[in-house]
Amino acid sequence: MLEILIELLSLILIFFLPGFLLTLIIWPKNDSPSKEHNLLVKCVIGIIFSMIISIIAGIVFYGVSSISASPEVQSIRLWLTLGVISIIFGYISWKRGGLRDLVGRRPLAAKGKLSIDEELNRLSIEKRRLQEKIALMESEEYKSDQVLREEAAVRIPMLKKEIAGINERIDELIEREEKGKDGERTV
Repeated sequence: MLEILIELLSLILIFFLPGFLLTLIIWPKNDSPSKEHNLLVKCVIGIIFSMIISIIAGIVFYGVSSISASPEVQSIRLWLTLGVISIIFGYISWKRGGLRDLVGRRPLAAKGKLSIDEELNRLSIEKRRLQEKIALMESEEYKSDQVLREEAAVRIPMLKKEIAGINERIDELIEREEKGKDGERTV
């Protein structure tokens, strides 16, 4: 059983994790209309990046091991290196917001199973998060930097449109909840 877990972890480290975290560093925001499609694209690109990172690490270790006394590439060194790279990439992607946004999302299967209260709570958290982004983009830091100011000019209207959509959904849920309560009283 332990061997299977080690092999599974090895496959994840070699073929997925470092590259996927690198994609979250390069493209931290999930701004596309189809967020699930965007995640799939990041996964595919992450697999490609992971294989490239693993190949480069293997070449480096082969070069180092040919100079040293032991001519073989030790898999434990490769795993540790890929693990450290993944931790570093994970930290950077968390700071840039890509991993934080991914962790904050609900799984696809659970979306349709939320109660009205859970959905309202999720929407209010998302709305607050977007309002905080707008506040940051309206801060002096963004106003003083030309590039950030241009980014804010483009992103703030998109964020406000997203907030308006959230407000509409909240209104729909409140209306549905009130209709449900009225139906309970008449029974």
